[in-house]
Amino acid sequence: MADYKAMYYHLAGRMATAVDALEATTKALVDITEKLKLAQQTTEEMFINDTEEDPDEPDIIR
Repeated sequence: MADYKAMYYHLAGRMATAVDALEATTKALVDITEKLKLAQQTTEEMFINDTEEDPDEPDIIR
């Protein structure tokens, strides 16, 4: 007869390990995404707040 208890414990343990790895990866991706968004927003604000016009810079449609 199959040892369903052993199979269940094996599956539950492997699933817990996989879920832990997925959660760690997801958290890292969220952190990276937030840092990239902040960098983009900061750069956009720097660009918008720059009042000095460069005569050699082509006109940009805004």
